Amino acid sequence: MTLPRPTTDQPHYGQHLGDVGYWGAYVRTALDRSDLSATEVEAPFVGTFPTFLAGDVVVKLFGETFDGAACFATELAMAELLTGEPGIPAPGLVASGRLFDDDDHWSWPYLIMERLHSVPIRDARSAPSVPAAAAELGAVITRLHRLPIPALIAARDPLPGLRAAAPERLRGFGLPDHLVEQVPEFLADASAERVLVHADLTADHVFVDDHGLAGIIDWADAIPADPWYELVATRFDAFAGDPRPFSIMLDAAGWTRGPDFPRRALQGVLEFQFNAITAITELVELPRIATLDDLADALFG
Repeated sequence: MTLPRPTTDQPHYGQHLGDVGYWGAYVRTALDRSDLSATEVEAPFVGTFPTFLAGDVVVKLFGETFDGAACFATELAMAELLTGEPGIPAPGLVASGRLFDDDDHWSWPYLIMERLHSVPIRDARSAPSVPAAAAELGAVITRLHRLPIPALIAARDPLPGLRAAAPERLRGFGLPDHLVEQVPEFLADASAERVLVHADLTADHVFVDDHGLAGIIDWADAIPADPWYELVATRFDAFAGDPRPFSIMLDAAGWTRGPDFPRRALQGVLEFQFNAITAITELVELPRIATLDDLADALFG
């Protein structure tokens, strides 16, 4: 049977993103091509791309939308890089391929990765193993930032564009106007350093078990960025604003917290591609914050 080409038209794509009934045949086709099988296909959390659990593996399909070509290439490059880095617990690459061979249309590339038999930290924030996981995550971040940046990833530097567009992006996220007006000057001396960052260490991507950190998934957003960029998702998503595991992570990473730490950390927030402002509003009353320096001290001082 010839598979019909999946559609990424909205609202269909969003409505069926986690639909095993719709995507099951595509997942099984990818598995068959690698001589793999699964008695059951399951949907974990719904992300950007169709991703499904199948026995001991995870199958991730990349559509053309949401910059699918770059995301596939980045995640594949990171999987190949991390294969030789046992100190960074990432799922191993099992196979990669394409659902369709027609060069005139989107080929729907896919990755098959090892499955982590553990839970995302979102579901285990009160677990006794979280402090150990935070410490191990800090050590992993240090190792990651010391790795050579794969050429494909190094070829693009998104930070200048993210910094230039920061005022309007942050306004859209809900940062008050009087703080938005201060953003360009605040970012004027942002770090020029570039290291390899995961860039999206959220509560859905950091996995823990009874002993500590079990693994980190979803490397498709990896970019060259300054180290401060990495702190945003951990502080406000993975650790849900709790300063205790965040502090443990920083200590384990050997992160120097000198006088400029709050300012540098907030620069990471302001240049960050995704919305951290909504989470920050749960921690501080932004309309009462007069300056970005005050906000930096409130969040990171």
